[in-house]
Amino acid sequence: MTRCRACGHPITEFFSLGAMPPVNAFLKKKDIPNERSFDLSVGFCQKCYLVQLLKIVDPKDLFRHYLYFSSTTQSIIEYSKTTAYYLIQRLKLGRGSLVVEIGSNDGVHLRWYQKAGIKVLGIDPARNVAAEAIKKGIPTKTAFFGHEVAKELARSNIHADLLYGANVLAHIPDILGCVRGVSTVLKKTGTAVFESPYIGGLFENKFDTIYHEHVFYYSLLALQNLFARANLCIYDCEFVHMQGGSLRIFVCHEGMYSASEQVRELVDQEHQHGFHRLSSYLKIRTNVEKLRTQLTGLLKKLKKDGKRVAAYGAPAKGMVLLNYFRLGKFLDFIADKSEAKQGLYTPGTHFLIYPPSKVVDDRPDYVLILPWNISDEVMGFLTEYQKKGGKFIIPVPDVIIV
Repeated sequence: MTRCRACGHPITEFFSLGAMPPVNAFLKKKDIPNERSFDLSVGFCQKCYLVQLLKIVDPKDLFRHYLYFSSTTQSIIEYSKTTAYYLIQRLKLGRGSLVVEIGSNDGVHLRWYQKAGIKVLGIDPARNVAAEAIKKGIPTKTAFFGHEVAKELARSNIHADLLYGANVLAHIPDILGCVRGVSTVLKKTGTAVFESPYIGGLFENKFDTIYHEHVFYYSLLALQNLFARANLCIYDCEFVHMQGGSLRIFVCHEGMYSASEQVRELVDQEHQHGFHRLSSYLKIRTNVEKLRTQLTGLLKKLKKDGKRVAAYGAPAKGMVLLNYFRLGKFLDFIADKSEAKQGLYTPGTHFLIYPPSKVVDDRPDYVLILPWNISDEVMGFLTEYQKKGGKFIIPVPDVIIV
């Protein structure tokens, strides 16, 4: 029996993607025969409402060497800048403030605070990515954030006016240690801001956020219960467009700030939508199977008609889609902008990853956009391909041909 990592109550499985390799574990050709797969099943805690994986892969195997660099995506650079300046104004941060980011990657977000004269500290477990941030002048601690790391920072008198984490709360198996760490390192008057893919996406066919790195899938109800265990409370929330739709929460020490109307309204909405009931989650499998039938039916017809289909992008969500829907037999090749991934093979499907120039040079009839959440950016990047008659397929949340 698997128990909830937050409250210890038994959790109930509602959806399984079967065995799948870690979706960011890109391979050299010699490593393909030794590739490992792990169970990818999701369950629901009926006590604290936290959705989570039943089994996890050791985070050291997933994050110590990472091939995702935030700065390779233009929309993330722009979003990071906008978000940083928004939070500087909203939280009245100045030269005496300290911003600490958990999962700071290559420093794409923290550099904007630096430009405003604000002190920063990044925390990231990936040695190669942290080294890139340090090279750019972003002070970065290479570690998995948790209660012990937070106590170490506190002993060094490091307390954050803003503790920030984008798409990071989902990645930390010891989630109780994490929120207790937040409480330890956050100033009494400070604010922690976290963004996570919203649980509502699972009900909109955005199932490809389910992979081994994402241990948790959050509703506001679950987040409230989680942070309360560390004497923290969520005083405001808002939706942002990143990751196909994320919930941004503002967290403070208990009693410091009152909950906003937005928090109360979203709690009411989640109750109305049944985010606190197992029966709601049991419907997800049916919806995803309908999407699979629609997408594979389209690709099968295109191949039967002699059309060539390539895929663009090799994000984690794209690897989930390829493996769970078994799309490999429909594709001619895959291209990706990230030089760190080019020349490697995709997990599970074992496609060699080419640079984007191959799309323009080979001119397939269709390009399947795997990072569907930035499809506008991808289509803008491949304008030359589209001008020559190429078409795009956006697979999630609905199948669309552009």
